[in-house]
Amino acid sequence: MSIITAIFQAILQAITYIIPVSQSGHATIFHDFAGRADGTVTQLTGIVNIGIALGIFAATYKLIIKLCAELFNTGKALVKKEFNYNNASNTRKLVLYLLISFLPMLLWLIPLGKYGMLYRVLRATSFNNTLLDDGIFIAVLGALVFFAAIQLNNGKKGRFVSLPAAITVGVCSLVFVPVSGLALIGGAFAVLVIFGVDSRLALKYGCIMSVPVLLTTGIVQLCTADYKSSIAAIIIGLVLSAPVAFLSVRILKNLIKNGMLKYISYYDFSIGLIVAVIGAVQLIVR
Repeated sequence: MSIITAIFQAILQAITYIIPVSQSGHATIFHDFAGRADGTVTQLTGIVNIGIALGIFAATYKLIIKLCAELFNTGKALVKKEFNYNNASNTRKLVLYLLISFLPMLLWLIPLGKYGMLYRVLRATSFNNTLLDDGIFIAVLGALVFFAAIQLNNGKKGRFVSLPAAITVGVCSLVFVPVSGLALIGGAFAVLVIFGVDSRLALKYGCIMSVPVLLTTGIVQLCTADYKSSIAAIIIGLVLSAPVAFLSVRILKNLIKNGMLKYISYYDFSIGLIVAVIGAVQLIVR
């Protein structure tokens, strides 16, 4: 049974993480109906997150390697006091913008007394005994994707990432990652496109942001999981999630290219509305 679970979880977790339909939202819905919405984590979830990160890396490795090399060169330029932002190449600016987008995530470490850190409080939306907020946030994600689709259909040529766009993505990512119903790749992509950034670059930006987040989250979950998974399940989860994630990135790229992003937003709106109604009923009954 654990092997079957590993197969389905690896496939579904990878697809819903990359396609902007909210992996966290769908996981919460499943756990709520299964009676396991208590915040517990299995080792399988952690290893699948690592596998997804590897798949995304494989889909964007050329740019990631280029950015890592430029990060090293930027560090040398700063040490030698040779750094000049105005004369910086687009690659160097992209490195800086990505770093800026990551900085707000440090706020997750803000202590909130008995509630733990800010990240833990935000993540509690996944197991708060109601699906109302999950449905609302899935619909919010749908709205972002819908406005991004409109922006792509206006015929204007996309431009490079700007500093305001990078800051906005960073601030939004504070909730994109931990809040159930939202999504990092889809959310970051939508925000950047709304700012007028080229869709191909926006997708790569969101994917690159997700790699360290997934790796960190996966390692933490693997080491602190409430339930252990069998070796066979872990191997299957890792081996299967990576290629599914790789293919999902390619599929999302084609969906965007062919103007089908709006259909994803319709799905998010529909699921969000249904789940919100169920959540409202839960509040009344419970």
